[in-house]
Amino acid sequence: MKRKSSIRLGVNIDHVATLRQVRGGTTSYPSVYQMVLKSIKGGAEQITIHLREDRRHIQLHDLQLLAKKCPVDLNLEMAATPEMVKIANKYKPEWVCLVPEKRAELTTEGGLNVIKGFRKMAPMIEKLQMRGIEISLFIAPDLEQVEASYKIGADAVEFHTGHWVLYKGLKKEKEWKRMIVAANRAHELGMRVHAGHGLDYSHAKLIKKLPHLREVNIGHALICYGLENGLEAAVKKMTTIIRG
Repeated sequence: MKRKSSIRLGVNIDHVATLRQVRGGTTSYPSVYQMVLKSIKGGAEQITIHLREDRRHIQLHDLQLLAKKCPVDLNLEMAATPEMVKIANKYKPEWVCLVPEKRAELTTEGGLNVIKGFRKMAPMIEKLQMRGIEISLFIAPDLEQVEASYKIGADAVEFHTGHWVLYKGLKKEKEWKRMIVAANRAHELGMRVHAGHGLDYSHAKLIKKLPHLREVNIGHALICYGLENGLEAAVKKMTTIIRG
């Protein structure tokens, strides 16, 4: 696995595909692959894509291309379904991040319920790991979910930071303390600590203080910053913040 910094930046390029697909997939621009290369030039050490069941942005041909040509680790976010496990087994990204998925949601609304889905997900995770794919689970910073993630055999947990980003005042402080406790426990159990969702420049400065943090995955903010300054420059700035 390619790793250069203490906290590595994964760039989620889903919303490049969102712009491409907004006209029903009739355009080939913007190029997902070219934006991947710009992200890497800016300092990204991982590329993250979410192949949703409704294919609203990333398409199967994007995964096919990146599985062959992505110069850094590829992290495939996906629902825990037989169809997606079959696809992941075929294209073998370095990482699979299992996430909850609702067709009507605008974006991922919360963390995966590992406890509830334990019996269904356990054989899926085992099958993927037998292919040499490392597994992260996108969860709320909840101790019970951390424990369940360990028992199911996850290599990492990725904490959903979206609620923390939006919270204010005491509520935000409480959520931060909750993340610290969860991160410490995940580390004690031998799992990598990852984080993502809703992170912008200001919250990136804060999240890097989370104990044992090894990786952040950031998409929407970077694509938006990229519209103003270019994606390479936006990623370079985020990389400087994360590593600084």
